[in-house]
Amino acid sequence: MDRWLKMGAACKAANCHRDTMMKWIRDGHVVAEQRPAGKRMDWVILERSLNNPTNEFEIEALALLEKVGPLVDVMAISKKPFKVSGKTSWYYRVDKRRLSLGTNNYSKACKLLGRMKDAYLSGKLDHLLGECSMTLGEFKNEYEPWAEETQPTKTFKANMLALKKVIGIEGESQRLDRLTMRTMDELKRLKRESKKKGEARKPLKPTTINNYIRHAKAVLNKAVDWGYLKANPFRGAKELPKGKRVEFLDPGKSAEFLNKIKDVDVRRFAAACISTGRRRSEIFRLTWDDILWDDNKYFIAKEKRHLCKTYPMSTTFKVVLQSMPRGKGRIFDRWAHPDTYTHKIKEAMCAAGVGHLRLHDLRHSFAVDFLDKGGNIKALQELLGHSEFRLETSAHPLFASVPCAPHPI
Repeated sequence: MDRWLKMGAACKAANCHRDTMMKWIRDGHVVAEQRPAGKRMDWVILERSLNNPTNEFEIEALALLEKVGPLVDVMAISKKPFKVSGKTSWYYRVDKRRLSLGTNNYSKACKLLGRMKDAYLSGKLDHLLGECSMTLGEFKNEYEPWAEETQPTKTFKANMLALKKVIGIEGESQRLDRLTMRTMDELKRLKRESKKKGEARKPLKPTTINNYIRHAKAVLNKAVDWGYLKANPFRGAKELPKGKRVEFLDPGKSAEFLNKIKDVDVRRFAAACISTGRRRSEIFRLTWDDILWDDNKYFIAKEKRHLCKTYPMSTTFKVVLQSMPRGKGRIFDRWAHPDTYTHKIKEAMCAAGVGHLRLHDLRHSFAVDFLDKGGNIKALQELLGHSEFRLETSAHPLFASVPCAPHPI
């Protein structure tokens, strides 16, 4: 009966490193397949295929090669084996290090050293030419479990979506070193002409396509970091130009807009956005534990710790919170998905005669109202949670020339 071994057990049985086993898998020297292991996929190897992935001499040479470490210049390896006083084995020198060949037979030592030089030379040429036999499908299977464990959830999902778009264009069998800028150009073209079930569909916005481009670059950067590619093939990909669209409610019109919203939960969510200038995701994830009543502040938790911060609580936002029954967990918990709030507020905007606005424009409305009341841009930057000074000066005439006096919250 065939017996399948996990990667660790297979490497131990073959007396080789994981990287060597992956090379054997890619080259077809062993029989392997991927199987679910919890949330990830892991390789399992057919035990009987390990008996002869290559001859015994080859295994011994590759095992010695692994001890050397990172790729070095083939000229840095000794021309022939040499003896060391008091030692029975033959030795060789590489990068000014003296290592044993593990044999006292001179003929075998010469053959081992020659095979190691050939392997080094082959690897060096592949490295210089930027060649890589790994396919997109194999890279995805290796990248996905690593990214899921190490990256913030939002980043992980965006990276995987971009990688799937690339695979959708090139196919899983496409080698990494065969990717070119044409993939990004094709992504722009296909997504702008996308169809759904034979029906006409609105083309994706430039911001959406640009998001795919940025995350595709990030994913391929990891292939470079892992040594599969010499350079990122998407490095020079240009994003589509974006039209500068900055809309907002006129100062003083916020109360009129809120009064026209009939659903109390939608009204409270909109009021929270207008009175704090927070993003939709920040308001949606806000919990009762994040409200610091004694300090008259609230805490915004981010997946990146250095972006977590407390902000002053405005009078309007405090009234909104006090009008709601206190509980545990999320404050705005009527709907489980933030998109529902977006749709509800969009309906309210259309009913109020401001259907050209979006939910995010309530954040712009907060900024314009803040400046109208005498605030300065530096203080506004802090309140909006911008990590750098990048406010749009075209959003409102006041952005061009604002007073320096701070605005009380």
